[in-house]
Amino acid sequence: MKATSLPSRAVRRIPDRPLRAAALLLLLAGTLSGMSHLLPAQAGVSDLVRDAGRDGSPVVHVRQTDLLEVRASWSTGFLGDKEVTHRFSELPLSPGGVRIFEDTVRREARAQGKTVTFAEDDPLSELGGISAFVPVLYWRFIPQEWLRWAVLACGLAVLAAIAFRDRPRANPGHWYVSTLLTGAGFLTYLWCEPRPLWSRTAEDPRALGGGRVTAYTLVTSAAVALTVWGLATARA
Repeated sequence: MKATSLPSRAVRRIPDRPLRAAALLLLLAGTLSGMSHLLPAQAGVSDLVRDAGRDGSPVVHVRQTDLLEVRASWSTGFLGDKEVTHRFSELPLSPGGVRIFEDTVRREARAQGKTVTFAEDDPLSELGGISAFVPVLYWRFIPQEWLRWAVLACGLAVLAAIAFRDRPRANPGHWYVSTLLTGAGFLTYLWCEPRPLWSRTAEDPRALGGGRVTAYTLVTSAAVALTVWGLATARA
């Protein structure tokens, strides 16, 4: 009796477009969150008291920027970063400007049955030296912890994909320069490799030279810069 074999099934590869789109959105969310943290919305003491909870959240970071000025910053969530700039009309006496500001806010909060937790530090104090000129390090300033680590994991996955992808459109060296020097290269890579994100064709797209990688990265950087400018303008 002749043996019959089951019809073979073609092995389908998991489509990468949804994964790339999700990674792209994650990195965009991280970029917006980081920029919101660096460029908080200006607010007043009344806003601080209104955002305070009965459990002492959120934590308010207070720092004295000069002899007559105290700044306090806090976050109410994604893109909810705010900052109060308080200037004294005369040089504050003992116990100092920060302590006087904290006592004033606590009194107003207690009148509404709320509690304010202060931390006398600057959350952006690490933004200095070489890190200020390397955008790829800005992931550290994303305030939401889960988003910060998700962005880092996504970035490492992109670097691994650059190293191990078969038949990339561009030389891996071009992508490493684009990603590690500008940060915007991560977004550009997810958009371009292994084929344009909007492309539905199964054909291999044409190769990308170093010039085109640079041009695409500059376009992405310009788009990010315009977004930051718009955020800063809206919060001015």
